[in-house]
Amino acid sequence: MEADWRLLIQNKRFRAKGSAWMSWIPEARSVKWWIIAGVSSVLLILAIWFIRFELLGQTWTNVHAFRFALFAIMWSVLLSLAGWSGGRWLWLCSNIGILVGLIFMGLYSGNATGWEDLVSLLSFMIMIISGLAVGIVVELILMTVRFVRK
Repeated sequence: MEADWRLLIQNKRFRAKGSAWMSWIPEARSVKWWIIAGVSSVLLILAIWFIRFELLGQTWTNVHAFRFALFAIMWSVLLSLAGWSGGRWLWLCSNIGILVGLIFMGLYSGNATGWEDLVSLLSFMIMIISGLAVGIVVELILMTVRFVRK
């Protein structure tokens, strides 16, 4: 059984850093991460505003819009900082979680009687946290694989 794990670890396709399909994600310490942070902040702000104020039909208030904008900027900068630090899988999995969360938030918007509003926001938060957790697990697995190789 142990020999099977060693073969898997030594397999070149298992290595994440050199894989071709991850080449579109910038390398660690690249300036591109801060461009990604800015673009993803704007896109996430617009997506949240659209779902909350258009799909849910909430009245526009500057206080809520500002809070949603701060929330989006915080997540975008935090995830880009993780990517800049070398956590490319963490960034990727977390952004997939954000995308799935936005879809769930839009789907659960329904009649917006009050509970749908809370459920949609809660589902968004759960998907973000799930994506973050999956990203952390993948990064830990890859760190373990790198450690075993040495």
